[in-house]
Amino acid sequence: MSKLLSEKDTADIRKLFTEQLVEPVILRLFVQDKTKPGECIYCNETEQLAQEIADLNDKIRFELHQYPTEDLYIKQYEVERVPALILETSSGQDTGVRFYGIPSGYEFGTLIEDIVDISAGKTKLPPDLISQVEHVQKDVTIKVFTTPT
Repeated sequence: MSKLLSEKDTADIRKLFTEQLVEPVILRLFVQDKTKPGECIYCNETEQLAQEIADLNDKIRFELHQYPTEDLYIKQYEVERVPALILETSSGQDTGVRFYGIPSGYEFGTLIEDIVDISAGKTKLPPDLISQVEHVQKDVTIKVFTTPT
């Protein structure tokens, strides 16, 4: 099977992770159980991509789950469709970051930045924006829909 990440991208991301990852990050991926009926577009590619990313640094752990077989995890993480990539802290804290579908094109850069931010425990957002978000008094769900680039 050929790699999805080019040699240059692999080298660049490996260097970025070496320089900027602080704490471990868990990439938890839900894919369609191959023994159950249904079709999952991009499940195989998303699994391969997540594994290639995890292979770039020891601070990234990859965990694979089958949908709909692993009902306990599906309920815990409120997985609605597959492929679903969930980012967690090293302690297993769900960050709320979800990628449904393959994170390719511009979304791939967002995935890499999210891994770095979660590992560092901070974001590169401007302080005034962080302050505004901290003043929100109720739970908010933000969904960003994109199309492949």
